[in-house]
Amino acid sequence: MSWIGRLQGAFVVWSLLFLVASLVGAASVGFQPERSRYKAPEFQAGYAARPRFVLSLFQDPRGRKAVIFDAASDSTAAGVDHEAIGRLADQLRVKGMQVVRTAGGDPIAAAQNADVIVLTCNLPQYVNIDFQALAKVMRGRYLLDYSGYWDNTDGDTAGLPIQNLARQYWPHWLDPDLELYVEHLREVVPEGDGILLLPGRQIHNTQARARWYLTLNVKLGGRRLYLWNPQKGTSFVTEYFEWVQEYQAKQPWAETSSIRLPKRDFSAILDFAPTRTLTTEEIATAKRCDVQWILFWSHQPDFRIADWELVPLETALAWTAEANS
Repeated sequence: MSWIGRLQGAFVVWSLLFLVASLVGAASVGFQPERSRYKAPEFQAGYAARPRFVLSLFQDPRGRKAVIFDAASDSTAAGVDHEAIGRLADQLRVKGMQVVRTAGGDPIAAAQNADVIVLTCNLPQYVNIDFQALAKVMRGRYLLDYSGYWDNTDGDTAGLPIQNLARQYWPHWLDPDLELYVEHLREVVPEGDGILLLPGRQIHNTQARARWYLTLNVKLGGRRLYLWNPQKGTSFVTEYFEWVQEYQAKQPWAETSSIRLPKRDFSAILDFAPTRTLTTEEIATAKRCDVQWILFWSHQPDFRIADWELVPLETALAWTAEANS
């Protein structure tokens, strides 16, 4: 064996010993996977100064009001740096938007008639804001969290969808909103029942983190989950990319009608429901697989309760029959 081979062998042995020692050490201290063991979410470099996340919310941004919850220039609050916030504000103004920076001030007063709120720091008056009060003074309902400090569920309760744009370090299966929704599904769907998962609309996102159905399949043990073309949808990243492209080309949503709900199963945000009627192929699949439920979802890397809606199969069939009558 050459010296390179011996060196490689030594590194392999050392790595295995380190792995075994780590596992034994973790077991000896009672290791449990918890979010507190990971770094706190933080804004992603380069995201803060990009205006496209705000601009994509409106067909015409001119005259729209954006309020940036930021700290004063001499503040030590954690979050997005002031230079990046300044560039973001300037670029939004160029597009005709009215931009207000709070600089540590009263968030509710600044949010009067706001179309979109952007959170950039961890000041208590922003992180712990009363979302119900915020919803009453806003003209629009869009909230963008660049720093990962807001709880999506709190915003949902007030009818305000929060888009989290921060980098999260905990694994996706520890997402707090996912855990809450899984608990709800376990209470509603009996063990042994089948669930057909259907995207409610187009799938644009190819981030692997958006495959929340993988985690649901594990956490909803005892229940049968069905997915279109699961061989690719649950496979390696390259096959997953193909799954997204093929579903986009298939366009099943083009044959259906969107359904607006008077009341949602779990979310309080009515007009974000991904619900729609079913295609002939989807109905045949539901009957062949003997499912009792349809789980509609919007394909996003950030898990939001508003993006998911559980519907009894009979209800979805009734929508379809009425739309086709």
